Amino acid sequence: MTKIMTVLLGSPRAGGNTETIADALAAGAAEKDYEIRKVKLAAMNLKGCLDCRKCWSSGTPCIQKDDMGKVHKDIEDASIIVFVSPLYYYSWSAQIKPVWDRLLPYGMPNAERTLDGKNVILVSAAGDQEDGLFTGITSSFDNCAKYLKWKILGHLCISGIYTKGEINTKGQKILEEARELGKSL
Repeated sequence: MTKIMTVLLGSPRAGGNTETIADALAAGAAEKDYEIRKVKLAAMNLKGCLDCRKCWSSGTPCIQKDDMGKVHKDIEDASIIVFVSPLYYYSWSAQIKPVWDRLLPYGMPNAERTLDGKNVILVSAAGDQEDGLFTGITSSFDNCAKYLKWKILGHLCISGIYTKGEINTKGQKILEEARELGKSL
């Protein structure tokens, strides 16, 4: 059975700090024979949830015709899903938030398929350094994981990192932790 790690990149900045952390994690997982699927959400057309409650009525999770169908497939195929987002106002970036909202079909009573038992990891970075900085995003992540019956494998959150590439000079420890986490999967 193929082991797949789907990395959902929720930053508008290609090659930024969160992507660099995710790349270190993926490199470690690749050493354990994971197929890595990087999904660059900022380049996709992702609409918000309409809350129309027509999930599965067209044979797919959602009736909307946009790029979310590909994201749904990559999530369904994944052994591990990595949610990667810079911290924006203590929570998710606008690029990744529609993905969360459009997971609604999998929690519906009439769901044709579920995501039960998926393994998930959170990756986030922020320029600020205050106490409790990641409480909002980790709470959202943990509660959604619990609701969807997922197993959390880790949170990789680093503060004090803002400018592009700064992770390479200030974040060596988190990059090493990310690679080791990937190798432990």
